[in-house]
Amino acid sequence: MSGDEPSTLERVREIVARNLNVSPSEIPEDAPLAGFGLDSLGALEIAFEIEEAFHISIPDNRVAEFTTLRAACAAIDAVRSTQAPASSS
Repeated sequence: MSGDEPSTLERVREIVARNLNVSPSEIPEDAPLAGFGLDSLGALEIAFEIEEAFHISIPDNRVAEFTTLRAACAAIDAVRSTQAPASSS
Protein backbone atom coordinates (compact mmCIF):
# COMPACT_ATOMS: atom_id res chain seq x y z
CA MET A 1 0.00 0.00 0.00
CA SER A 2 1.42 3.40 -0.95
CA GLY A 3 1.51 6.32 1.45
CA ASP A 4 -1.18 8.09 -0.59
CA GLU A 5 -3.85 5.42 -0.06
CA PRO A 6 -6.34 5.99 2.75
CA SER A 7 -6.22 3.69 5.75
CA THR A 8 -8.93 1.13 6.41
CA LEU A 9 -10.35 3.43 9.08
CA GLU A 10 -10.48 6.41 6.71
CA ARG A 11 -12.14 4.37 3.96
CA VAL A 12 -14.71 2.89 6.36
CA ARG A 13 -15.38 6.31 7.91
CA GLU A 14 -16.10 7.75 4.44
CA ILE A 15 -18.48 4.90 3.55
CA VAL A 16 -20.32 5.07 6.89
CA ALA A 17 -20.57 8.86 6.81
CA ARG A 18 -21.96 8.84 3.27
CA ASN A 19 -24.59 6.25 4.23
CA LEU A 20 -25.58 8.10 7.40
CA ASN A 21 -25.55 11.52 5.71
CA VAL A 22 -23.05 13.05 8.13
CA SER A 23 -19.58 14.50 7.78
CA PRO A 24 -16.79 11.93 8.27
CA SER A 25 -15.24 14.19 10.90
CA GLU A 26 -18.41 13.87 13.00
CA ILE A 27 -17.90 10.14 13.61
CA PRO A 28 -15.32 9.27 16.30
CA GLU A 29 -13.90 5.79 15.86
CA ASP A 30 -15.38 4.52 19.13
CA ALA A 31 -18.78 6.23 18.96
CA PRO A 32 -21.77 3.86 18.71
CA LEU A 33 -23.01 4.07 15.13
CA ALA A 34 -26.59 3.53 16.33
CA GLY A 35 -26.35 7.03 17.77
CA PHE A 36 -26.03 8.30 14.20
CA GLY A 37 -29.12 6.38 13.11
CA LEU A 38 -27.51 3.12 11.95
CA ASP A 39 -29.99 0.26 11.96
CA SER A 40 -29.68 -3.32 10.70
CA LEU A 41 -30.70 -2.42 7.14
CA GLY A 42 -28.20 0.44 7.10
CA ALA A 43 -25.49 -1.90 8.37
CA LEU A 44 -26.20 -4.30 5.49
CA GLU A 45 -25.98 -1.43 2.98
CA ILE A 46 -22.68 -0.32 4.49
CA ALA A 47 -21.39 -3.91 4.46
CA PHE A 48 -22.23 -4.19 0.76
CA GLU A 49 -20.28 -1.01 0.01
CA ILE A 50 -17.36 -2.21 2.12
CA GLU A 51 -17.36 -5.53 0.26
CA GLU A 52 -17.09 -3.61 -3.01
CA ALA A 53 -14.40 -1.22 -1.73
CA PHE A 54 -12.21 -3.91 -0.15
CA HIS A 55 -12.98 -6.78 -2.55
CA ILE A 56 -14.05 -9.09 0.26
CA SER A 57 -17.15 -11.05 1.22
CA ILE A 58 -18.46 -10.24 4.68
CA PRO A 59 -20.42 -13.03 6.40
CA ASP A 60 -23.77 -11.91 7.83
CA ASN A 61 -22.64 -12.59 11.39
CA ARG A 62 -19.76 -10.11 10.94
CA VAL A 63 -22.15 -7.32 9.90
CA ALA A 64 -23.61 -7.35 13.42
CA GLU A 65 -20.13 -6.36 14.66
CA PHE A 66 -20.33 -2.98 12.88
CA THR A 67 -21.22 -1.14 16.08
CA THR A 68 -18.40 1.44 15.89
CA LEU A 69 -15.87 2.38 13.23
CA ARG A 70 -13.14 0.60 15.20
CA ALA A 71 -15.26 -2.55 15.49
CA ALA A 72 -16.08 -2.44 11.78
CA CYS A 73 -12.38 -2.15 10.93
CA ALA A 74 -11.56 -5.10 13.21
CA ALA A 75 -14.26 -7.19 11.50
CA ILE A 76 -12.92 -6.21 8.07
CA ASP A 77 -9.35 -7.07 9.09
CA ALA A 78 -10.54 -10.46 10.40
CA VAL A 79 -12.33 -11.21 7.13
CA ARG A 80 -9.37 -10.04 5.05
CA SER A 81 -7.03 -12.31 6.98
CA THR A 82 -9.13 -15.37 6.12
CA GLN A 83 -9.86 -14.60 2.47
CA ALA A 84 -7.31 -14.86 -0.28
CA PRO A 85 -7.14 -11.80 -2.49
CA ALA A 86 -9.09 -12.14 -5.72
CA SER A 87 -6.85 -12.97 -8.64
CA SER A 88 -6.62 -10.41 -11.41
CA SER A 89 -6.41 -12.68 -14.40
